[in-house]
Amino acid sequence: MALLGRLRTKADAGEKTFTVEISPPVNYKTMVKTDEMVRALKDFDIAGIAVTNSTGGSFRMNPLAVVETIRAWRPETPIVIHLTARDEGSVRSLYSHADEMDRKAVSDVLVLRGDPTPQRSREVDAFKFSTVELVRLLREYRDRQGYTIDILIAGHPEYPSHALSKHMLYQRRKIEAGAQGIIANIVTDPTNYARYVEAALAHGIAVPILPSVIPLTSVRRCLFLQTGLHIPVPRRILERLTEAGSKEEAARIGLEFTIGIVEHLLREGAPGVNFNLIFPQDIASVGDVLRAVRGHATIWEKYKIEDPEEIEYYSQLRGRRS
Repeated sequence: MALLGRLRTKADAGEKTFTVEISPPVNYKTMVKTDEMVRALKDFDIAGIAVTNSTGGSFRMNPLAVVETIRAWRPETPIVIHLTARDEGSVRSLYSHADEMDRKAVSDVLVLRGDPTPQRSREVDAFKFSTVELVRLLREYRDRQGYTIDILIAGHPEYPSHALSKHMLYQRRKIEAGAQGIIANIVTDPTNYARYVEAALAHGIAVPILPSVIPLTSVRRCLFLQTGLHIPVPRRILERLTEAGSKEEAARIGLEFTIGIVEHLLREGAPGVNFNLIFPQDIASVGDVLRAVRGHATIWEKYKIEDPEEIEYYSQLRGRRS
């Protein structure tokens, strides 16, 4: 089942959906970090894993390059691959990637513009198609080939109120072209997510909108969100992190804020949360958040199994991460 299917199934049952998002390796040396992160996630009770198409990655280390790594540890988990207008220079390239995704049993695709490559955009970036065109081309090819791939698009709750109307008109065009759901950008202020959903509904957009959250465990990370990604961080969070006497205290304070953000999002009606992971240590933070908001992080904690290696149903239970 694709991620969108799980979102709807869980929503019908009154449950929330939690996913994680990782980046592909920048080079061969950093493949070790990616493998380490996937290993650490192997027993997490999550509904999907998204793989970004990061600006800093190489052309060989695209999202599809790590699908086998994920499948080795999580054979049944839906995988969401990012597909960017930045990198698709021809219809042939798009079709080739769709074929590869089908062969590798990728269940969902997130279509987005993609950030220009710093200092080299004119040389290496495509931007031949708009995201509306990419959604339409992918949907038509998917239907023609009979592929079971769901199409998601990116959302931007960080946009100011005056920009949301124009943004939603463009989102509506992508929905009409074939997009079936939205994974929203990182949310640091849950009221922005509520405002975003309200604007979407006002424009006739009723697809699931899954907000993203990143552990706010340091001042440096918060400043990067503000300056690098143009995502504002509430002043009270920055002030509390700045006042912390040590990295450990800052991490603890940031974790408390992150838990509060997730709880607020769920109260606002979010169908779940997509956690952005940058470093392996972020996984421990996400585990703490999940334990705080729903009582467990791993399937072993969910089923109250103390020693999973010794039980008869070890392999079967690992496939029950609904």
